[in-house]
Amino acid sequence: MNKKILVICTAAVIGISMISCKSKQLVTEISSAHEPATVEASVVEPATATTPATTPAEREVTRSEAFKLAAGETNSAAMSKKYHVQVGAFIVHENARNLRARLVNEGNDALVVENDRGMLRVIIASYNTYQEARAKINQIRDTYPDAWVLVQSK
Repeated sequence: MNKKILVICTAAVIGISMISCKSKQLVTEISSAHEPATVEASVVEPATATTPATTPAEREVTRSEAFKLAAGETNSAAMSKKYHVQVGAFIVHENARNLRARLVNEGNDALVVENDRGMLRVIIASYNTYQEARAKINQIRDTYPDAWVLVQSK
């Protein structure tokens, strides 16, 4: 008799715990959740007779923000340019310096800058025009597929 009561009580506890764990929230399926995200460029200079318009397949992320040379950087000449090609972003200073060192060893004029939120951005090259920066991205696309244009705002 005691075994039957124990089995019934155990089954009741398990049953109640299974029912009480069920989520009370409604679940909504988002029909486009499986589709890849598209990125629109926020700064795109218009096409001219000598430069074609950027096609959707060529678009990359472009962000405008204020930044300064990171601690220990001396490449102040790059700061006079408006368009910078970013190939990495880090919070850890050592990671940013390691990527910069590798880029410099490969012959690039790389530098590390820091934005107002403390994010370190590794720049492979800096240019006066958007078209030059875009050409660099096309050149390094295989090695740095996530490279994008960082526009210096002052």
